[in-house]
Amino acid sequence: MTSAPLRAAVTATLLVLGTAAPAHAQRPFPYRLDPAREPVLFAGGAALLGASVAMDADLEALTVEEIAALDPADVNAFDRGATSRWSPTTAQVSDVALLATVGAPLALLASPVPATIALMYGETILLANGIGQFLKAATHRTRPFVYNDDPAVTLDEKQSFNARRSFPSGHAQNAFAAAVFLSTVYGATHPTSAARPWIWAGSLTAAGTVSYLRYAAGKHFPTDILTGAALGGAIGWIVPELHRSETVRLSLVPARDETFVGLSLRF
Repeated sequence: MTSAPLRAAVTATLLVLGTAAPAHAQRPFPYRLDPAREPVLFAGGAALLGASVAMDADLEALTVEEIAALDPADVNAFDRGATSRWSPTTAQVSDVALLATVGAPLALLASPVPATIALMYGETILLANGIGQFLKAATHRTRPFVYNDDPAVTLDEKQSFNARRSFPSGHAQNAFAAAVFLSTVYGATHPTSAARPWIWAGSLTAAGTVSYLRYAAGKHFPTDILTGAALGGAIGWIVPELHRSETVRLSLVPARDETFVGLSLRF
């Protein structure tokens, strides 16, 4: 029942994309690839993923004593409600919902330049996961279900590797990265289409549904979800903007000084 809004939103999004696709045929394609930029984006995402794996190498499971000492009262009031949630079935539904949401932008491959769209989307997902996994490894936040005294939440579940990787929500991050990417690219390739607000509404509803299911399943705190949604949405917008062909409004370049090595986003 909880997945019904998601199915409706994704179905509506795909139907609108399919029926509106011909409107793009007579318009110049608004995106272009840059041989100097694409390796930087891919290398940046891959480097973050590699760093997260290295940081997690020494991650140890919580001990029985550490789990017993956890008190929901120590969690901030905004997040505390998540500690009483637990539903493996809802978690499984969220996994299926995420696949549908992340798969929706593939409908854009019907454009005249599918390779460009595919590469942009690959960069979006890689960067979203690179940043998300890096933050998980840097924070090792305990998931809300570990605080839950319900006997249905087993000790094996609480002592799993994944139980200490709550922040941010990867599901929310990927869902909103896909939703914003889909809506942004569709709007740029169909600038006069009346379907644009419906694409935004449908894709964001789908992403929001995925995010709520993660809360209902006891997998994430609200702050995990909001942070993941904000980061994913930002990446879903920034990557297409980096590729706009009309004007170069954004650039992403390597940056380094005495205390920092990374990427610099310039507007």
